[in-house]
Amino acid sequence: MASDDLPTITAPITALPSTITNIFGLGTPAGLTPPIQMRMPAIQRIVVILLDNFGLLEVVVHKPKFVIQASKALIMLETQNPYSHSVLHQIIHGDLERNDFNLFQFLNQNQKSTLMIGSKQDLDAFSGGTKTISSVQDTTSWVQASKFLNRVDFLWVHFLDFEKLYTNPIYRRQPPENLVQKLIHRTDKWMLGMYKQAAAGTLLIITGDHGRTHVDMYDENTKYGQWRKASLPIAVLCLK
Repeated sequence: MASDDLPTITAPITALPSTITNIFGLGTPAGLTPPIQMRMPAIQRIVVILLDNFGLLEVVVHKPKFVIQASKALIMLETQNPYSHSVLHQIIHGDLERNDFNLFQFLNQNQKSTLMIGSKQDLDAFSGGTKTISSVQDTTSWVQASKFLNRVDFLWVHFLDFEKLYTNPIYRRQPPENLVQKLIHRTDKWMLGMYKQAAAGTLLIITGDHGRTHVDMYDENTKYGQWRKASLPIAVLCLK
């Protein structure tokens, strides 16, 4: 990654919501997994960028320049269900089995402004009454995210083109690697632009999942298939 001394942490994905509330100085809401313990300077705002089908393997193989160079810490996220809907549920509700907590709602109740950008399906299921922008293409998501980047305390952006690529029937769930690489590097440039635009005190949390459903994309008997199966969801922390 960025350097030999890059902090690498292994933690349950359910620790992310309490980590976010603690970064904002709001403590740990009742019943949540305790936060990840990290030294962190004062943070004014947090941007969560969620990418489908983006885990440790994609970082190692495709080497997105900004993600690697700007990373301050790498969190290996442990979860029994690494697919999109469940990943959202665990981060926003704190656990797969609960619905009585909503991260956006909690932040709003504690005077933190929030905005969720994503598919209508995401917004209907998880927004918790926060302000939302529905998007069906990543260009729209990127433009809207850049527009509101320094105007809210907590910004959530779910880029959707990765999922569309893997579910495109033309590719039979195994898109050409050159297309995957182009998409990763395009989004990496967008994230670099957002990072440059962000005001000081902004924390970018770039996280990934394994898409919406389980897909046998590669023969597990091959070396690449074994790597893909072993690839963990991750969260990369980039501090401005």
